Amino acid sequence: MPTIRVNGFDMYYEVVGDGAPVVCLTGWGTGAGHGFAAYPRRLTENYQVIYYDHRGLGRSRGGLDREPSTELYAEDVAHLLDHLGVGPAHVFGRGGLGGCIAQRLAVQRPDLVASAILGQSWAYADATLDAQFVALATLRRLSFEDFQRACAWLCYTPEYFEEHHRELLGPHGAWTDIKDAGDAHLALIEASRTHDSRDDLHTISCPTLVIQAGHPDWITGPRLGEEITKRLPAAELLYLPDAPHAVSTHPASWVRYTETLMDFLARTKGASR
Repeated sequence: MPTIRVNGFDMYYEVVGDGAPVVCLTGWGTGAGHGFAAYPRRLTENYQVIYYDHRGLGRSRGGLDREPSTELYAEDVAHLLDHLGVGPAHVFGRGGLGGCIAQRLAVQRPDLVASAILGQSWAYADATLDAQFVALATLRRLSFEDFQRACAWLCYTPEYFEEHHRELLGPHGAWTDIKDAGDAHLALIEASRTHDSRDDLHTISCPTLVIQAGHPDWITGPRLGEEITKRLPAAELLYLPDAPHAVSTHPASWVRYTETLMDFLARTKGASR
């Protein structure tokens, strides 16, 4: 399995499929393995998809001696793409934090970014979002189970949670890929809190797709996606009014999400390997 030494840690990554490169930046979890299910299957049918695990998570090792920030996580991605000789690539940031890291990569290394997909991210953590991050970090320090329970009812619709709560909770439920990586997870939460790209978004000139779930998204609500879209010079917004934070659990929204994503990638040229 491929592992490289980059930016002070051993990064695990995988490359799947053929075609123009799409690098996937995940949120609070691993990008490879368990995280594959969070991406549309059609990606690997049409593109060369690059997944990796954040520092200290999954099969990546070390790197937790650095102060966490989206700038640092963007540096990690840049090192990986430079190592692979890939660029410019489509940069697919999802899960909230992944979209924030994609913003920073587009600012710091525009030569590597042909287009950016920002899934339910934010320009900065306003008072409401910051309070949520503080609460979730406190629960995470208490126990993984407390965090899992709180995050589950925030990320899914009440109907979905009612039907699937036995699958979502417990030792084999949601977010168990980060269960034994508390320090790395808390680092991701801190990077989420401190992310602030308000002064830089206007410099991102590449085509950008902003994906925003609707009012059922209790974490990264519509106000955040709307603000990012207004600040970006070349952005289009996909608004999914009936989707929760976990968009893939709402079938109609997931179909629209997938169709819009694939159309956007097909229209965006310039990626090469």
